Amino acid sequence: MRAALPLVGPRPPTNGRGPFQGGAGGLAAPRILALECALARSTAAFGDASAEAPGGHGQAAAIVLLAQQVLADATPDAVAVTIGPGSFTGVRAALALARGIALGVGIPLIPVTTGEALAAAAPDGPVLAAIDSRRGHIFLMPFTVAGSLPHPTAPPTAWRPGDAPPAIARIVGDAAPILRPDAPATLPDARDVARIARARLDGTLAPLDATPLYIDPPAVRPPPALRPAPA
Repeated sequence: MRAALPLVGPRPPTNGRGPFQGGAGGLAAPRILALECALARSTAAFGDASAEAPGGHGQAAAIVLLAQQVLADATPDAVAVTIGPGSFTGVRAALALARGIALGVGIPLIPVTTGEALAAAAPDGPVLAAIDSRRGHIFLMPFTVAGSLPHPTAPPTAWRPGDAPPAIARIVGDAAPILRPDAPATLPDARDVARIARARLDGTLAPLDATPLYIDPPAVRPPPALRPAPA
């Protein structure tokens, strides 16, 4: 299930070099505001500045303050945000903020998956992003990292206790220790989100829809007035 939030601002190119290409005679690299609060930490990054806060309660307010802190009254050229999978509230809050900034400034909104942000911190080679669903199973997103950029090798899946263990040796993410006790838990970082967004903006990585990525339907019940009457 995906919410109907359209891509805001100019769409990143699907191939070739984008509007911020560098090199001789090229334009300067884009200044990207990156927002991340899909898991147990909120982070924001802009240029050399970065800031973080604990996730959980108050995450929606925290990401606004972090964005203000790293921007310090500067104006970004684009805004990037993780779209999940992850916390329903965190993903929606960051996406709503990113969408508002993109609309208000008239800049591109660049989506990045939580799995991409996790995998981008790993060395080159196969890597599996493992994300705790908090509903008794784990989301798995396999990638090959090349040149420090993650490229998906299969669609996301849900792993449940009793399933065969993943074959990929390197596992990252908050659920990594559940699958492999010697693997440390890791969280996505807005600085990696910015790096992936830059590659997506210039066409190195394929574009994504700016909608929340739900592998499971969100665990949110409609209000009583909208629930069907009992039979």
